[in-house]
Amino acid sequence: MNILIVEDNKPVSLLLSRVVQEAGYGYVIAPDGETALRLFEQREIHMAIIDVELPGVDGFQVTRDIRDCSPALPLVIISANSGEAWRQQAFDAGADEFLSKPLRPSMLLDLLKRLAPLHTPS
Repeated sequence: MNILIVEDNKPVSLLLSRVVQEAGYGYVIAPDGETALRLFEQREIHMAIIDVELPGVDGFQVTRDIRDCSPALPLVIISANSGEAWRQQAFDAGADEFLSKPLRPSMLLDLLKRLAPLHTPS
């Protein structure tokens, strides 16, 4: 199982990749929205964790574009802005979950265990 991590902050992307790897999943990291969409088209992706504030294409648009192509793919939006308006935008874009930063590894691990089984590769 491959998880697309879309995060421009290097320490956060390293934390996410460590938790994903410890959970037993593969991952690929995209530092911006354009790269994320390109990797999504080129690789077999089974889940995505997407930061909102990215250079270029923002995380909401990345989520919408991925959701349009893959309606059942588990999508998680993460953001340092935890306001209700941001949460609503995340769900309106097609996110299955919204996590506020700073991320707690245990919370992320629980989320992975809960969402990853939703998608079974063919």
